[in-house]
Amino acid sequence: MAASKTETETDPVKIWYKLLLDKVVKEMIRLKAVKGVAVQASPEWMVPDDILIAKVWGLGYEDDFIWTISIDKFIADYVAGSLAATPRDVARHFSLKWQMDAERIVGHEKAKKPPATTDKKMLDYSEQLVQKAELLYDLSSRDHVWEQTGATGK
Repeated sequence: MAASKTETETDPVKIWYKLLLDKVVKEMIRLKAVKGVAVQASPEWMVPDDILIAKVWGLGYEDDFIWTISIDKFIADYVAGSLAATPRDVARHFSLKWQMDAERIVGHEKAKKPPATTDKKMLDYSEQLVQKAELLYDLSSRDHVWEQTGATGK
């Protein structure tokens, strides 16, 4: 089930999230999503080997952090820290954002002229976004998942 940064993790979990955090930090530096000469990250909530919600900030810019979310070992998305107070709020945010992104993709593909130019890969991608959004929505609605970690957002 879910774990928080304050729980004692087993070595495989620590290895998993540390490797993923390293990738997240490198990607956020590449995207110039954070400022500072050094970048730090902290795991805030996770489902080991599946979902990691983390805070990332530049050294000296701790108050100007971003939330990141990684699913299935991929850096999925990020937003400004000011958009959510808790990891649960971040999950809710991404759930809604990904649903809207999927709707935009489908709408764009269906509007193509001629219709035969619809890109199946984009439609498949939008389907994956919806699946991830529904997963996050389901998780964010389960109080017990967040209460055990102190990340309730209430």
